[in-house]
This record gives sequence, C-alpha cells and structure tokens, in this order.
Amino acid sequence: MNHLQGASSTPVPANVDSTWVLITSFSALLTILGFAFISSGAVRYKSVQSAVITVLLGAVITIVFFWLLGYGFAFGDDKGNKFIGFSRFAGAGFGVDQSRDDYTNLIFQSVGAIIVSSLFGLGTLERSRFFSVSVCLAVISGFLYPTALHWVQPNGWLNKFGFIDFAGSSYIHLFGGVTALVVSIFLKERRDQAGNVHPGIFPHHSPINIGYGSIILSIATLIFINGANQEGKTDKYEQGLIAVNTLVAATFSALTSFIAQYLKTHKTSLIAIARGSVAGIVAISAIANDVRIWESALTGILAGLVYIVLILVIKRSHVDDPAYTLATHLGPGLLGTLLVGVLTISNGFVTGHGFKQFGLQLVGVLALIGWGLLIALFVIPLKGTGVFKINPFQESQGIDTSYAEGEAIQFIDEKPEPALLSSTPKRGIFQ
Repeated sequence: MNHLQGASSTPVPANVDSTWVLITSFSALLTILGFAFISSGAVRYKSVQSAVITVLLGAVITIVFFWLLGYGFAFGDDKGNKFIGFSRFAGAGFGVDQSRDDYTNLIFQSVGAIIVSSLFGLGTLERSRFFSVSVCLAVISGFLYPTALHWVQPNGWLNKFGFIDFAGSSYIHLFGGVTALVVSIFLKERRDQAGNVHPGIFPHHSPINIGYGSIILSIATLIFINGANQEGKTDKYEQGLIAVNTLVAATFSALTSFIAQYLKTHKTSLIAIARGSVAGIVAISAIANDVRIWESALTGILAGLVYIVLILVIKRSHVDDPAYTLATHLGPGLLGTLLVGVLTISNGFVTGHGFKQFGLQLVGVLALIGWGLLIALFVIPLKGTGVFKINPFQESQGIDTSYAEGEAIQFIDEKPEPALLSSTPKRGIFQ
C-alpha cells in the first residue's frame, strides 16, 4: 500500500519495530552535530565557520539527493541485476506492507548517507570551494554510496556472494574514508599565510571541540548501530547484545589509544581518547550482533592501535587530514570488516569456521575501495578546471573571509599564522 491509497490502517512490516527504528534514526541524526564540532576544532580559527558550513551543507545536499535518487538506487527493484535498483525515485512507489516500510527506512538510511558525505567533507576542509564540494556530495549521496549500499542488501551481489556487514564498517566508514583520502590527495596540503605549502603540521584550533564532537558522534553512532537491528522489541536479546558490544568496543578503543598516545608523548591527549572511542565503534559496526563480549573488547583494543598507527603514518605523509578521518574511520572500518571472518560466532575462523569468510570479506573490501576511488573521476575535472581548490591568496586570507561572512572567531591580540605552526617537520613514512 502506498501513500496515494490511504494509509490510515497500513500494516507494519513483519518483524519490524517501526517506532524503534524511527527513534534511533532521529537520535542518530546527532551525527551532524558531532561532525560539525569535530570540523570546527580541526581547522585553524580563520576557517571555523566554513568548516561547519561544509558539514551542514553536506547534510542538506545528502538528504535531497538521497531522497531524489539514492534511495531508489539502493532499495529499488534491481530487475535481477544485483547491482543497482531502478525504482522508488523521489518517493514514487513508497509503501508500507508486510515486507517493507520505505518511509521509516528512508529516515534510517539517510543517517548512513550523511556520515559518508561528512567524511568526504572533512577531507576538503580549508582548501575547497563550496560549489565543487556540493557537486561531489550530490554524486556520492545520489549514486556512488547508494549503489554500494545496494550491494550489501539481501538482493545485492555482495550479499549473495556471502559478504557480511551488520551496520556499516565497510559500506559507510571504509567507503567514506576512501572518498576522503582521494579528495585529500588531490587537494594536497594546506598553505600557510605566505601562500606556500608549509613543511610543518597545522595544529588543531580547538581540541575541546573535537572532544565534544567525538563524544556526540560516539553516542549517535552507537544508537545508529542499535537501530540496524530493526526488530527492536521483538528481539530483546540481540538488541541488548549489540548495545553492550558497541559500548565495550568504544571503551577499550578509547583506553588503548589514550594509553598508547601517553606512552609515545608522555602527555595526556583529549583527542586520542575521544577519537579513539569513535574508532572502536566504527570497527565493531560490522560484527556487533555476532561476537562475544570479550571479542568486542579485543576489537576495541585493535581499533585503538590502528588509530594511533595511522595517525603516525599520515603525519609523515603528504596527505592533509585535519580531522584524522582516515585514522578514525577508514582504518577501523577496514579492520571491522575483516574481523567478520575472524571473530564472529557464525563465520569466524577463531570459532572453527575456516578462512572462507575472511576471503569473502576481502573481496568485498576490494570492491568497495575500488568503487569509492571512482569519486576521483569527478574530483579531477573539477580541480583541473580550477573550480575545486581555492587560490593561494584566498587560502592565505581564510575561507571564512573569502567566502563566508567573516571569521567566526577573532582575537584582539591575534598573532601571524606562521607562529601558530608546529615546528615539527614532515618526514618520510619510515624515517
């Protein structure tokens, strides 16, 4: 039954608790606030307003294009091709019956799309024009991400192949991290006040904002993962198991990254414990419904270590990743996806199921990485025509001054920017 036929007594799909899904969906939309805080703290003070605009504009564009095109590509009838759907565009044919609830599902799935778009946006901070970012976000939310999402749905080819991901370690966090990596590489490093690429590393403007944002993001993503169990009240055991596993993984990951950072620098780090918690949740997303609690703790420890290692690698590379997106989402997302074939009760080789599932997960990872790299087909021409990256003068002046309504934060005793740069030079990865 669809909305044109009257919906006063429409049946709820079998085994779906629509109220539970809607509540988790609305709560998980706080990811927007989390990413806004993170982006505002990760950039220099002269770019705070533009960083928040990037996140909010991305969320708006994502919702529009996911409703207009993306949902149809992800959940429309694929006519047996197993690759992409071809119906339910712009809400046409939406319905509620014993097999589906398109209205509730659209709200929930939009959260995943917003996370992916936000990750891409974080890779563009302080270097890009809003127009070009918007074009890429329309492509990601309207086509690339929905297609990947269709692959892991029950009728998609990866699902039929045997690939498993409960709540998005691969098709949300790994995929979104790959798009962020691509755009970061092509946009290159940020420039200093003189318009030159500086060998130092720009410090975060506000670690406390990154901390607040990561706390909000951790809570919102935890809720989102629990919403992936759409049976809600009809499956109390799994509902509780997912919540406990997610919380345990986040806790152990935060503790691991905090201790590892302290052992390295002999200083406590708010960013390490806050972003580390997000890394743990990202990693557990794929397996939260199918591991024992001690295995979720192990997943968290591994995620915390992956986060710290990737931070070290990225800082010594020429990839400019202000918000540590790659270390927090791409790396842990890859880890969690592969752990499906290692730790899960139903398919892991640790539980006696052999290495077949690990191989299937690896194939899925390669497919999703390859699909995410396609964003380069849109970034390259935009950059080549000079409409993607802001020019050196605008970058030196600051995007807030060049494109927005001025700097969100101003200081009476403002110092020249070069004095704010870290004196630590970038080195080779293995030096």
